[in-house]
Amino acid sequence: MAANKFWKKTELSNLEQQVGVALTQIEQSIADAKNLKLSSVVDYTAKINAKKQVYLVYIPHPCLSVFNKVSSKLLPELEKRLKATILVVAKRTIESKWVKSHRSQTRPNSRTLTSVYDSILEDLVAPTFILGRRTRVRVDGTKFYRIFLDEQDKAELEPRLDAVKAVYKLLTTRDLEFEFRRDDVFYQKRGASKKVQRKQ
Repeated sequence: MAANKFWKKTELSNLEQQVGVALTQIEQSIADAKNLKLSSVVDYTAKINAKKQVYLVYIPHPCLSVFNKVSSKLLPELEKRLKATILVVAKRTIESKWVKSHRSQTRPNSRTLTSVYDSILEDLVAPTFILGRRTRVRVDGTKFYRIFLDEQDKAELEPRLDAVKAVYKLLTTRDLEFEFRRDDVFYQKRGASKKVQRKQ
């Protein structure tokens, strides 16, 4: 049953089997999760010296829209069953602008390093939105990135932010700092059918 939840993969590790079984059980209560497939699962607990188990789940990029619809319900259920912090990232490919099969070929913007790194961060903080990004340069010339998140999601996100910082650092070598602020602009929350506005 667990193998059915993985995209083009038959041999699963023990961790992947646990995640696959948990996702199959969740499908009974969340119908939209039936269309969600996984690529692989990696245990980052030892790599980032985390006190709690941290699992990074890779999903195929075509399944990203499905995940965005159910992320607010799916992630708490997965974390409850696996007793770990679950981070989900879509599989993406970075292409070099120098590698071409013919002279007129152009690289899609979505395959650039900057675009892929920004998209990875959006996946890691789902289901909330990134309200703003700032690049700061320290005195020694090193950079860090300040990310602004919606303060309405503070209670849900705060326990996960340390894991997000550490995993993002390993994936991209970028340092992050998070801040929460109020958003008074029209926006559409992931999985929501109507637009909502912050009350003044």
